[in-house]
Amino acid sequence: MHQHSEKIANLDRMRGLAAFDLFNPDLREQLHGLCQHSAARVGMPIAAVQAVLDTATATLAASDGGQELEGLGGGPNEFAFCPQVVVDEAPFVADDLTQDPVRGDNPFVQAGLVRSYAGVPLRLPSGHILGAHCVMSDEPHAFTDADIALLTRVGDEVVETIRRYDLAAPG
Repeated sequence: MHQHSEKIANLDRMRGLAAFDLFNPDLREQLHGLCQHSAARVGMPIAAVQAVLDTATATLAASDGGQELEGLGGGPNEFAFCPQVVVDEAPFVADDLTQDPVRGDNPFVQAGLVRSYAGVPLRLPSGHILGAHCVMSDEPHAFTDADIALLTRVGDEVVETIRRYDLAAPG
């Protein structure tokens, strides 16, 4: 198993994810509102909250522009961009993925579905990265430091919202 897979499939990280009721409808509705805010503020059609599992990325919520993404529920990690955020434990930003020598051959890029992406880590209280709060578009986008700062602030709100759905917390 290479380092990328080891970091994503880390057992302690997986336990951290399992501690939360990530698919609770009330949680997902609240996350949808945060996604709407990010999409509007960054000027992107799609914002999402994505949990990176061991082999797949699950879409917990998306802005209205990402309803198809949310409807799919997620997909294999090898086609997703959010796992890079987990591995690096840092934002991953691509203004134009068609120009990226590593990701330019991604099926979503080749199909013209995703051309720009910016994602920030969602750090759990345990220190592990749950996944990413991200924005994306089928057009290139010149992300600014202010865009990443906004995503980071909203990402912190995402984590605080998720923390209220701790399965071990007294009801």
